[in-house]
Amino acid sequence: MWRHFKSLRFKLASLYVVVFGAILTVLGIIILTVSERDLRNEFDFALRDRAEAMADRIVVSPDEWPPSPSPANPIPRLNPFRFPRHYIQIRLADESVAERSPNLGKQILPLSDQARQARTTNQPVFETLRDEIARALIGSDSGELRLLTIYRQAAHTAPFYLQVGVNQGRVNQSVQDLRRLFLLLMPTGLAVVAVASWWLAGRFLGPIRRIAELAGRLGAHNLGLRFDPPQGQDEIAELVVTINQMLDRISEAFQAQERFMADVSHELKTPLSVLLGEAQVMLQKERSTADYERFVRSVQDEVRSLAQTVDSVLTLTHAEAGAPITNAAELALNDVVMEAVERCQPLALQRGVRIVPVLALPRGDRSGPVLLGDPELLCILFVNLIRNAVRYSPVGMAVDVHVRWTDTEAEVSVRDHGPGIPPQYIDRVFERFFRVPQNEGQFKGAGLGLTIARGIARLHAGSVQVANCPDGGCLFTVLLSLRHLSPQPNPQ
Repeated sequence: MWRHFKSLRFKLASLYVVVFGAILTVLGIIILTVSERDLRNEFDFALRDRAEAMADRIVVSPDEWPPSPSPANPIPRLNPFRFPRHYIQIRLADESVAERSPNLGKQILPLSDQARQARTTNQPVFETLRDEIARALIGSDSGELRLLTIYRQAAHTAPFYLQVGVNQGRVNQSVQDLRRLFLLLMPTGLAVVAVASWWLAGRFLGPIRRIAELAGRLGAHNLGLRFDPPQGQDEIAELVVTINQMLDRISEAFQAQERFMADVSHELKTPLSVLLGEAQVMLQKERSTADYERFVRSVQDEVRSLAQTVDSVLTLTHAEAGAPITNAAELALNDVVMEAVERCQPLALQRGVRIVPVLALPRGDRSGPVLLGDPELLCILFVNLIRNAVRYSPVGMAVDVHVRWTDTEAEVSVRDHGPGIPPQYIDRVFERFFRVPQNEGQFKGAGLGLTIARGIARLHAGSVQVANCPDGGCLFTVLLSLRHLSPQPNPQ
């Protein structure tokens, strides 16, 4: 049960309820306030309209009050109106009570200081009485009497105050009914919002729940599972498409890793099998010292080959993983290329091949191309290309190494004069452990040199290209950006 209270669905539904509850409360208070104000204004308007009509009908003699009665001039009634729900009182200019409606009984409506201001402003004055007079007239302890005072002074009559009071209970009752309706509709509205929010949250989060269920079933044995994208083009559909694309990349990377491990296992298995076979032969009978020396030299060669393969695999893993360059520094490209040439000189001398470097010329105030990178990794890149060219070059031929540069880019080309690469294999020379079949027996190698070179170039935001030369031989070209200031991950 508590799991539901911690779910995203409950949190979203609660947020909707809080937000809509706040909106409903604010709107309800505004509507209630406006409605109450309109009811009271309408009540006051009707009271004022009736009181104005009464005042227009009242005439007070300007000579004396009360006037002397005579058969021709009987004493007029100042209050000829009879409204059972209205309490009417007339005061003269000296504030003496001249007339009262019968329903007032013994009560006299008060003339407050606020009501007296009607004489100077000539504006009606509204008051609400909650005193003993109001309770006596209305007959309720909580009664309220709305009292209107009008001061009238005209040419045909003496000035007087007209006071009209009305029980305000009906207006108060209407206001109370509005408040009860508001208090009733608020929880009902919140309950409807809560149910709708819970349903909508469940509907919108349903695809995410299915994604989580399917993700829980994913494993190395079923990486081919994919999510069915929902209808529409909303964020959920975009999320599903993105996850499917991520799974495609993970599946491809996993398959590549399996192939890589199989290839590495195969490359390591071959020298180990040779060592094991030679060791078994050595143990079959007594051997001479010369035999043991040949065995030790064979073991040394195979172990050296294993170490080189392991180093190559580690370098390749570092390059293709796009790991940050920890030893990045500003370096002169001419110096890195010459270091690589010197490392390859022993192999070139052994095979009777010359290495001819042509470095980049200075330009302006710059002595040569300078870039940011790892000097050791870049040296390995050029060593692998130069050694590869030396191995496939005929005796007496040269390997040309040229360095060129512009304001934004440096180019290092390595060319041999060997047989070249067959067209059907030229697109595969950068694959792991790939070796051209017709040249496979010429020298031992793991088939990782060109793959490592390409990985290091990508790690430095560069590239390696290969092409056969028309007059024979093969040309490898390395392009490096001189404006590259930070290592970039290897694109897959």
